[in-house]
Amino acid sequence: MRKAFAVKGCVLLALLLAYRAAPAGWVLPLVIAILAAAVAFFTFAIASPRSQFFAHVVHQLPADDEVVAFSFDDGPDPVVTPRILDLLAAHGAKATFFVLGSRAARYPEVIARIHREGHSLGTHTQHHALKFHFGSRAYIRHEMQAAIDAVTAITGVRPTLFRPPQGLRTPHFSSAWADFAAERGLVCVTWTVRGLDSLATTADAIVNRIAPKLAPGAIIAMHDGTGLGGGTDRAPTLAALAALLTTCNERGLRCVGLDDAAISATATATAKAAVRTTVVRA
Repeated sequence: MRKAFAVKGCVLLALLLAYRAAPAGWVLPLVIAILAAAVAFFTFAIASPRSQFFAHVVHQLPADDEVVAFSFDDGPDPVVTPRILDLLAAHGAKATFFVLGSRAARYPEVIARIHREGHSLGTHTQHHALKFHFGSRAYIRHEMQAAIDAVTAITGVRPTLFRPPQGLRTPHFSSAWADFAAERGLVCVTWTVRGLDSLATTADAIVNRIAPKLAPGAIIAMHDGTGLGGGTDRAPTLAALAALLTTCNERGLRCVGLDDAAISATATATAKAAVRTTVVRA
């Protein structure tokens, strides 16, 4: 939140200087340009999967190993998630499931299967509500902790991977995240490429979007559940996943879960960065 206030202060200062120093005919264009730049900056800082401004994130794995990481959000789904697990098993692939706490509690047998078959489990908040992006610090922390508790109660293992809904890191999220993550050793994960399969789409569109970036180190975001305002048809996701797993085999890429030992160094470095940030702010 402090970073957001600092940027807003710089914007206000720039507007004041433009108003007082610019020639009369330049004031309005400068004001529009400054405001446009501020909007562009906040959009990047909040929404870009690569932005580290409001939270340290892992958006890609080291490219020195021939691995990729498929991930699935908004589940578990009692129909779609088992079919994804079947596809992964058929290709000898592992993946990561960022689950909602409320759905984990509703379908514990699916969570148990994900864990039993050696896939990674992360959390994606308790309810996937729009309020998460703008709620109080206490509300945001509760949404994250409730989901962690729901998964832990089923598997006996506390998940440390987290992906915020839509991957957004707002100033409100930032104010709740740093201390919370440092205390629990959490890692915030975004993606290298996403299929946009939560929207109405086709298998070909998903494949055409992901395949060009299916290279060593890529983290791929797809969906097994239905999130905020998303479409409900996961047939394109299933068809695209089958094609993409075949492509991985052809390219010699191994599909791993995000808590696989091969990427533990990345996760540890990110967690330590979050701790350092927390100490500095304190």
